[in-house]
Amino acid sequence: MAALSVFPAAAEPARMPERKAGLWHMTTTMDEGNGAVTQDLTMCVDARMERLTVSASAEEHGKQCARYDIARRGEATVVEMSCQFSGRQVESKTEMSGDFQSAFAVKIESTTSGEQDAQSVSVKRTIQQTGTYLGADCGDLSGGEAKGPDGTRVMVQ
Repeated sequence: MAALSVFPAAAEPARMPERKAGLWHMTTTMDEGNGAVTQDLTMCVDARMERLTVSASAEEHGKQCARYDIARRGEATVVEMSCQFSGRQVESKTEMSGDFQSAFAVKIESTTSGEQDAQSVSVKRTIQQTGTYLGADCGDLSGGEAKGPDGTRVMVQ
């Protein structure tokens, strides 16, 4: 006879989503109060690199942040953190939605404060990124490599 548990199953902790391996078109818009700047890239996502990037990010933030919370809120993954980087305080909230298999959207709102040239500074930043999966074949791009509309290539992972 099988025993029935009277305890509810433990909820799996929320985790950062990982993009599907392959070619992605990504549009990133950043605004620090001086007008938005938009960048379009085509990027090759390698599954192994994506897993390592997500785990390394969690490890780094775990060490540098007084608060690093990942939660599911409806269909979105929300990350709220309070961290020290290079002597500056960073408070941020990131909302991620989409299936990360065919499309995603990310919005980051952050404030960085601290000292610069003996003066107190505070920078509010909003970053919005959307991604659309283009297919499994990355063509002439290698994993972690991105290409801009002008053909310029950069390693991003």
